[in-house]
Amino acid sequence: MLKMIGIVLIIGSFTGIGVSQRQQFRGHVVVLGDMLSALDIISSELSFHLTSIPDIVGKLAQDKRHAVAKVFSNMHEMIQKDDNLSLAFKWMKAFRDCGQEIGLDAEDIGILCDLSEFIGKYDAQAQQKSIDYAKSRLSRQLEIASAEMKSKGTVYRTCCVAAGILLVLVLI
Repeated sequence: MLKMIGIVLIIGSFTGIGVSQRQQFRGHVVVLGDMLSALDIISSELSFHLTSIPDIVGKLAQDKRHAVAKVFSNMHEMIQKDDNLSLAFKWMKAFRDCGQEIGLDAEDIGILCDLSEFIGKYDAQAQQKSIDYAKSRLSRQLEIASAEMKSKGTVYRTCCVAAGILLVLVLI
């Protein structure tokens, strides 16, 4: 009876590790999609309503998606402080502080930080072009992350289950 419980625990724990790794890949894909959606919102607010960047950040800070709300609420708090720091600095700092925590990798954060050079500085058309460029780069990152999730996620899950079974066989 104890052997059976041990077998179930070993295989279950290895399976859990594999599923957890796959979830990390899936989380990265979801966060990239959320950031693309946030850029769409910024783009539409700038081009159709001519909303200021601090007002857009305030709206995004109240978003229901955790990743978007986390970054933009951090940015909104920094914007509310009167500390003579530029909007570009606050934009970059928010993504650098929260990016890895929400599931972005270094390249994703770099793309979003590059956008800070144009947000709030130029006319709406120039900002729109920079947002479109950032969206195309993030879309490419999303394609890569999706392919990685499909290939590596399945491999992690399968290998961890196989490792659990192999360990059980070795221990028996």
